[in-house]
Amino acid sequence: MNLFDVKMKKIINQLVLTSIAFLITQVMLISVLHILNLSYFDSELWLRWDSGHYLAIAQKGYEFFPCAGKFGYPVDATEMCGNTGWFPGYPLIIKLFSFVIEDIILLGGLISKIFYFSSLLTILVILNIEKISFKNIVYLLLPAFFFGFIYYNAIFPISITLFFSLQGFYLFIKRKYWLTGFCCLVVSFLYPTGFLLSFAFALSIFIREIKEGKIKDLINCIPIFFCGGMGVVLAFLIFHIQVDDWTAFMQVQSKYGHGLHNPIKNVGNMLRKVSFNHLSLNDVIILQSVLIIIGYILLSCFFFIKKLYHHDLYLLSYLYVTLFLIFPWVVGGNLSMYRAESLLLPFVFFLKDFKTKWMISLLACLVGIGGVMSYLFFTSVLI
Repeated sequence: MNLFDVKMKKIINQLVLTSIAFLITQVMLISVLHILNLSYFDSELWLRWDSGHYLAIAQKGYEFFPCAGKFGYPVDATEMCGNTGWFPGYPLIIKLFSFVIEDIILLGGLISKIFYFSSLLTILVILNIEKISFKNIVYLLLPAFFFGFIYYNAIFPISITLFFSLQGFYLFIKRKYWLTGFCCLVVSFLYPTGFLLSFAFALSIFIREIKEGKIKDLINCIPIFFCGGMGVVLAFLIFHIQVDDWTAFMQVQSKYGHGLHNPIKNVGNMLRKVSFNHLSLNDVIILQSVLIIIGYILLSCFFFIKKLYHHDLYLLSYLYVTLFLIFPWVVGGNLSMYRAESLLLPFVFFLKDFKTKWMISLLACLVGIGGVMSYLFFTSVLI
């Protein structure tokens, strides 16, 4: 078998593995919708609160105006309203492809699912998994059903943000820093917390080079920080051009309780919301956050005891998960934390060498929580 045939077989096997995992997730979503007597093909079911903002931006651009006398605000309210609290990357992609598919609701959902599929495929590429086996299928189902996976399918920029983040992981491991920087630019243009990706890469370089005594190689942080910063600058430039205010993003977002918070206090406030005498499906939202926190604590112990910081991918993944877990608790005010948690997908890199029986146990937990969270999404409990 020549080299081309070997590569083609590898690609085909990876596509088959990804297709199997993706189809299983869609069957689960169809099942949840069937319980609710809803149709999987009703594109409006994949809309939630922020989805409307993204689609409105794609159609009409940004708007920014005083809230006074609108939406229940008193006439002397000083808050600002509009849709400048949402970054332009995802709406721009929707607008770009709307010349091909005019139904932007359908288009928004298709974009999310395509990049969800592509993200799963990228995980296989990063880990060089190419064999079709039961264990590999079970493993790929872990990221496929990761916490908050419903948002990988919904009309949100979550899956496309993850795709470019994972592409950055792949390029970073290959030490192609300018291309890694480009991924940082895209991610920081797509999502407000996307700038954290640059810090994960830069910290990884810093720790690795200090450990290896290559101080001069710290210059590789420059393209990563430069490009990541440019993504944010471009987003704010668009706000300025369209609504003539550089601070429009912060002014709109300030209404939602964003600012500096004590993360421990936030976690405590979250736990106090649970009524242990009358547990309900809604409490699964909090259960998900609790499991993620417990998982992170266990991961941290494992990471340092096993000295996984000597491995480039594990070091990068740990820094990424740490930043993207802690930052929302510090600035987010415990608002829609389940969406932020869906960005923690690189956590699964640490699970690759688990025994199959442990993977199956974890998968059963993810499927159970994912099923309930999907139910809550389609019944408009989640936003």
